Amino acid sequence: PVAALDLNPGQTSLAELAGPSPGATARGLLAGRQAPGSHAPGSQNPGQPDLIAHDSVADGRPDLSDAEYARLIRILAGRYSLTLTDPGATAVARVLAAADQLVLVAPASADAAQAVTMTMEWLDGHGYGDLVTNAIAVINGVSKRSMTHVEQAELVVRGRCRATVRVPWDDHLGAPRDEQIAAAPGGPGSGDASRFGQLRPQVQHAYTALAGVLVSALAVEPARPHGAAT
Repeated sequence: PVAALDLNPGQTSLAELAGPSPGATARGLLAGRQAPGSHAPGSQNPGQPDLIAHDSVADGRPDLSDAEYARLIRILAGRYSLTLTDPGATAVARVLAAADQLVLVAPASADAAQAVTMTMEWLDGHGYGDLVTNAIAVINGVSKRSMTHVEQAELVVRGRCRATVRVPWDDHLGAPRDEQIAAAPGGPGSGDASRFGQLRPQVQHAYTALAGVLVSALAVEPARPHGAAT
């Protein structure tokens, strides 16, 4: 079983894309109201990761404390060998302490090179140089129009990261939700899980390559029950 910890709430977050019932929330796990993991032996969806969503803080509740983040990571480490985490700005520093692998994602835009430079400088300056060296850089939304910006960003990471993956632009990912293509009802991969199958072959290949590079990077390190942060 694999966990996907969504600590970056918003309209395009993992929790929002998964639908109204993500299964578990960070505060629910901390309070003992929910048990991590829905994939016991014989589960109907063994290939699906267990999604743990970030709780809404619209009512004014503070974000999780440092101690709560540490305890949440321990809970997940006790259940999963691999946890993929998408941290929001306030969670990055807390998650990095437990991360074994980084996936640095930058959009294929004019700001890409500067954004990557600032991120890597911050990581180096805060003692995460080893994570930078082993990081996987992803340039997202690559097109012919953005190729100059892509090459500039790749110059920044070249020789400093383990690998770089280009993900081509796909209109299906960029379209509003009500305009996106849906799989046939009841067919293989129907529902939100069908998104991967609706992507252009070049995009599918890029995501498959990214998964392969990530697993290879984790495989060369001693097995520890932490995870990867994006």
